[in-house]
Amino acid sequence: MYSKKKLEMYGKKKYLIFGILLILALTVTISLNIPAESRDGKINILLEIENGAGTSEEKYTVNNGTTAFQVLNETHSVEYKEYSIGYFITSIDGVEQNTTHSWLYFINGDPSSVSSDRYYLSDGDILDFKFLSNEEGMKYFK
Repeated sequence: MYSKKKLEMYGKKKYLIFGILLILALTVTISLNIPAESRDGKINILLEIENGAGTSEEKYTVNNGTTAFQVLNETHSVEYKEYSIGYFITSIDGVEQNTTHSWLYFINGDPSSVSSDRYYLSDGDILDFKFLSNEEGMKYFK
């Protein structure tokens, strides 16, 4: 028969092995749920441009830490003005703002609260630049 000391030692080993297996299982589970940007430094986004005459959509894989402006500027012809609060887009692919229309951008369907050069994209973001009438654009800011 086993002595009381051996049984206690066996019980402690059993809990130690169980603890190690639990930690390993949690580690594997957590690592499988880490977003793509944390695993390989890349994120996937969708860029939409609505210029009043039509809409273009393109999927891109970019580095984590990329701004909305960087994606737009690297994939389209862009003109902008720099202000203390960030960049203000004045033209995309030759479609220029004027007295009645301006460029606004949206993230996942919502108007952004920061300039495009200060918004860091996340995996799965839908980035949408829209050429809107001033009246239509103001509806988002009431």
